[in-house]
Amino acid sequence: TDTELSKSIQTINKDTFHLSQKETENHQTNLQKLCRICGGSFKSDPYKRSYPVHGPVDDETHALLRKKEKRATSWPDLLAKVFKIDVRGDIDTIHPTNFCHNCWNVIQRKFSNSPSEVYFPRKGTMEWHPHSSSCDVCGTSFHGIKRKKRPLNPQLSKKPRIVAGSTRKVRPVRNVKQVNNKAVMKKIINCNKIHLSTKILAVDYPVDFVKSVSCQACEHILADPVETTCKHVFCRACILKCIKAMGSYCPACRYPCFPTDLVSPVKSFLTILNNLILRCPVKDCQEEVVLGKYACHFSSHKEAEEKEGYAYVNKGGRPRQHLLSLTRRAQKHRLRELKLQVKAFAEKEEGGDVKSVCLTLFLLALRARNEHRQADELEAIMQGKGSGLHPAVCLAIRVNTFLSCSQY
Repeated sequence: TDTELSKSIQTINKDTFHLSQKETENHQTNLQKLCRICGGSFKSDPYKRSYPVHGPVDDETHALLRKKEKRATSWPDLLAKVFKIDVRGDIDTIHPTNFCHNCWNVIQRKFSNSPSEVYFPRKGTMEWHPHSSSCDVCGTSFHGIKRKKRPLNPQLSKKPRIVAGSTRKVRPVRNVKQVNNKAVMKKIINCNKIHLSTKILAVDYPVDFVKSVSCQACEHILADPVETTCKHVFCRACILKCIKAMGSYCPACRYPCFPTDLVSPVKSFLTILNNLILRCPVKDCQEEVVLGKYACHFSSHKEAEEKEGYAYVNKGGRPRQHLLSLTRRAQKHRLRELKLQVKAFAEKEEGGDVKSVCLTLFLLALRARNEHRQADELEAIMQGKGSGLHPAVCLAIRVNTFLSCSQY
């Protein structure tokens, strides 16, 4: 009896093992029919197209990535970028190994910025779990039950009603309306003071080329350019202002557009843009500068203007003498305002120590002119260590000073 019982237990264990193994195999075969990303069945596609989750991208996607100057060449990298899914740690018994053509279209749209309609499930990506007794993959509920088609009642069915002359005529958009829209847009953006006009281009470029490097909203030269899904290019500040004021669509073609859809144009376009030759609009300059270096060039003009603002203007009379050639009384008179400012700063910040403030200013001026030896000697004097000169040298300096003073 014991032997019979043990034999029956062994046969039951074998049966359960074979059953569980068979269920696992069935589960895996069912997984191969589903998309890894959205969980949809490949049967919904009439051509039953599918793409492997692991491995290199197909030729069409590879060509698109090269065109867009992207570095990713494998599906795991693209899936992580588009769907935020890491498929590198997938297990064959839990996760499908292919994805559907609809998800492939989503990837294509992401990188091509094409305005084609692509449908993606609202719930987002699919979550996969190991096989269990209530498995959605193996159950009938996952695949869905087909509805029976009801026969159409010819009496109740509506027929298309066609009446001669009732068709709507497509009216062309008036140019006046477009002009008004552009005027409103420019008022909203109001970027005349911050963006550069196309009139300062030094070269007489073709009209179409000028349009391609100018913003579609403000018609200035592109500043921090961004590209929409419909492949129109705008200044970043301009498109964000338009979206905020007029709604989430492209100002050029009215296609739906959101701030998250904006991407930077390809590097080759940015290179062409930064190499545009501009003529400096500042009076008495007229220098030709490339767009990439224009900001630095214009800031040098601003610095020069600021320096001119502080420069002394001689209103006639005796020519202005240098500060060091004046008498002590005249030096005091000329530096009176500066002395008062330094004194006020020292009282406010340094506890009234005017001497240390003046010495520090002198030290910084020496360092700025790369006169580090004199600056080191001054710093040693400030710290009370002496200048490091030999006593005989110090005596000679004092004697020379005394002799030069006795001449006067």
